[in-house]
Amino acid sequence: MRKILPLLILLSSSNLLAQSIRNGSVTDKVTHAAIGSAYVQNHSQKRTVVSSLAGLFQINASTGDTLVISCVGYKTRQFIVPESGYSLVIELVQEIKTLEEVLVIGWSESRFKREFLQAEVPPKVIVPIALPPMGIQMGNVGRMGHDYATLAPKMTLKGPISMVYDRFSREAKNRRSVQKQKVVEDRRAQYRMRMDTTWISRVTDLKGVRLDSFMKFCRLEEKFVLSADEYELTVAIRGCLKDFLAMNE
Repeated sequence: MRKILPLLILLSSSNLLAQSIRNGSVTDKVTHAAIGSAYVQNHSQKRTVVSSLAGLFQINASTGDTLVISCVGYKTRQFIVPESGYSLVIELVQEIKTLEEVLVIGWSESRFKREFLQAEVPPKVIVPIALPPMGIQMGNVGRMGHDYATLAPKMTLKGPISMVYDRFSREAKNRRSVQKQKVVEDRRAQYRMRMDTTWISRVTDLKGVRLDSFMKFCRLEEKFVLSADEYELTVAIRGCLKDFLAMNE
């Protein structure tokens, strides 16, 4: 018994010496650049560490243990731990993945319009929405429209083909043309309202024929008239009046 005990102590001490913290590094095999965030797993002891930004790591390993090193963009590698005294220099090879060939066919703008205009347009999907209880207002009912049969608001969902159709179809072009014409008419109406003869008569003290002549003479830009405040507009009209009176002296 006395002879066996020293032998057990010797064996356990040799195992402790064989199993120690080993230092290592992970680098690129081609560029020799450090690889950070690489996973180093001691497959024998089920322990895992992560390399630093400089590619360095420390792991508890024994001689002969198998290390499994993996990192995104690199092939996974197995490494056998050598005897103590040797540093663990692990080099990884980049994993290059090729994509399948893709054929791209270009269309001219005219063909693109023709293909989409000839495509079958699906019917618009109308999602009915129940009316809220009395006393509750819906702020966007006007923007969604109404189903006049039930007086319930409705919403129209558009797909990609419907959007292209609304952009290039003759109906859409006519609708945009009408909208532009309406904008022009609204601006003209605002211009006439701001250049009202009654108000200009009070500013200039002109009446009758002279007022009509002044209105034809004083042609202020539409952009200025619509954006100017009352003071700026009054100053501009009086400037026109000064030139008008000087011309008719």
